[in-house]
Amino acid sequence: MFKLKAVLLGLTLLLIWAGISTAEDDKSSLFGIQNDPILVDEAMRSFQPQGFSVAEPDAGPVSSRPTKRITQNGAMFRSLLIPGWGESYLGYHETARWFFWTDVAIWSGIIGLEVFSNWKEDQFIAFASTHANTSMQGKSDDFFADIGNYNSTEEYNEAKLRERNYDALYTNASDFWAWDTAGNREEYDAIRIASRSAHNKVFFFVGAAALNRLISFVDTGKKARDVIKKQKQPNLGFHVQPGFQGDSNTIQLVFSAGL
Repeated sequence: MFKLKAVLLGLTLLLIWAGISTAEDDKSSLFGIQNDPILVDEAMRSFQPQGFSVAEPDAGPVSSRPTKRITQNGAMFRSLLIPGWGESYLGYHETARWFFWTDVAIWSGIIGLEVFSNWKEDQFIAFASTHANTSMQGKSDDFFADIGNYNSTEEYNEAKLRERNYDALYTNASDFWAWDTAGNREEYDAIRIASRSAHNKVFFFVGAAALNRLISFVDTGKKARDVIKKQKQPNLGFHVQPGFQGDSNTIQLVFSAGL
């Protein structure tokens, strides 16, 4: 408000000055002053006109309002791809950093859990091949769990016969196993559970990544509406511009208005 009052006061003084000069010299135009070249030259040397413009608020909390034309759909699409990209596009760089580094942390967790899970899987497969005298290649997760719960194929099949679960019986020679000790079977099962537990946690992290994108998507949509609304407000201003007309010097008021 103070800047606006200063601009209006300056405009009033300049208009009064232009009116007085117009009365003294009927060659003057509405927005210009023509006078003796020597006097005008002296005035110009002592007076350095500066431009004035009406200040507008920032669109974002950190950077100034962007001069480019933004679109709400474009900003929201960016946040779906990479959380924080839409906020950065709008000028909200601090918020963008929070969303981006949260996403980096989530995906780092996903990669770390998968690497750990695969490492443990290789470990329990090698352990069973050595201590259970069985082939682990091409076997299902159900088979991996079964050999961790029973000391041998014979013990397993007897349990299934008691349950009358005939479809679950292992009859192929490639499916047979026999642990050298019960302690090794328990150690194998602990390694297998650690591998599968890490893998299951990946789904939680994937859900967190999706939620982070959704929050960034909604946040970007709201911020984009605010920025677009501010961009549609008129940008008014004026400045003093020295010039020449024939052999005479002039001073002009140049008004500007834009959307």
